[in-house]
Amino acid sequence: MKRLFIEPIDVLMFRSERPFTAREAHVARTGTISHLSFEGAIKSKIFIEFCKRKGYLPEDFQRNGNRNESLNDFNETKNKLIEFVKQKMKNDEELKNLLEVIGYTPLEFPSKLNVLGVFFAKKGEFVEHFPIPNDVVKEDKENGKIVKLQPRECFQFKWLNGNISIGMAVYSQLKRVEGLMNFKDLINYLNGGYPEPARIRYKGKELNKPYFKEIRSGIELEKERKKTVEGALYTAEFIRLIENWGFIVWYEAPNGFSIEGALRLGGEGKGAISQQIEDKKMNWGSLIEKINENKKFKLYLATPSYFDGCMPPEANLEKVLGVKLKLISAFPGKPIYIGGYDFALNREKPLRRWVNAGAVYYYKFDGEIKSDLILPIKIVDKNIDMRCAFIGRW
Repeated sequence: MKRLFIEPIDVLMFRSERPFTAREAHVARTGTISHLSFEGAIKSKIFIEFCKRKGYLPEDFQRNGNRNESLNDFNETKNKLIEFVKQKMKNDEELKNLLEVIGYTPLEFPSKLNVLGVFFAKKGEFVEHFPIPNDVVKEDKENGKIVKLQPRECFQFKWLNGNISIGMAVYSQLKRVEGLMNFKDLINYLNGGYPEPARIRYKGKELNKPYFKEIRSGIELEKERKKTVEGALYTAEFIRLIENWGFIVWYEAPNGFSIEGALRLGGEGKGAISQQIEDKKMNWGSLIEKINENKKFKLYLATPSYFDGCMPPEANLEKVLGVKLKLISAFPGKPIYIGGYDFALNREKPLRRWVNAGAVYYYKFDGEIKSDLILPIKIVDKNIDMRCAFIGRW
């Protein structure tokens, strides 16, 4: 697995899905730390550095649009852009190769550079920290024990045109386990054990996550005159990582692309430094053997996934695993909303409802899972975006 370590040099903003204008709301809140934000930042870095080297202007590869344009206007400006870029590619093979790697929507080039997951990690140690799975809960009292919900197949109810089993624990009153688990605990969890929340210490305190929220004030400016707008005072939530913490990015990309150095990350394009770190080697052979013996597994999502609903795509999953599946129980958790911005088409991407990281699904199966199965599982299609999923024992 290819890995980057990205260390912020300032606060970061990852905007929530809530619409925000300074005159209609006064707080811009922090949202999901999305792998797509990191993918966009990496691609922007590569493309801008390419344009500087070749003497191009980045905006030459962006559709010239406006907010109130009609569909005909959109198509006309898009077609002009396509003709311009095609002409440029005829005389510049390097440009064509670059756009095919980072993806280019007007020409329907799918991206060959994909971020699979983003995980908190401490600089120097470079150990990924994953979301606590949704089936891991805690007895609701002080110093309560951590337990796992277990499907009870004798207790079923109708859900999404099928039967699904209730997950139960040995305690009647439970609460979520907040925090993260490190890579060692992920392995333990996938092998049927109980993960322990990571102990993140900072100035004598113990934190669930390695960052604080920081509030800053601002005021809206008119675009043309850069003049303040009366009554448009607002506050914005940022996150500030604690000292020596950053993000490990799992990604796939063709060789030959430099991703190291300075980049702009998140809302307001705050600065960060990326460095290549050692690839991660993972051997899952013994785990798959044990899962095949028991004929059942749980699917854990380590990064947000899009299914056009809350359930993984069974047919696609069966094809990847090589078995026939039967869903037993599901813990998808609370959904999140992720949108984005398409630079080339110069418009907002549609806001879609995703299943958040930490979701767990329990399955039984007929047959044998492929011994050469590659983990994490990645399935990306038109209505599917599952980039970092693991299977484990239950």
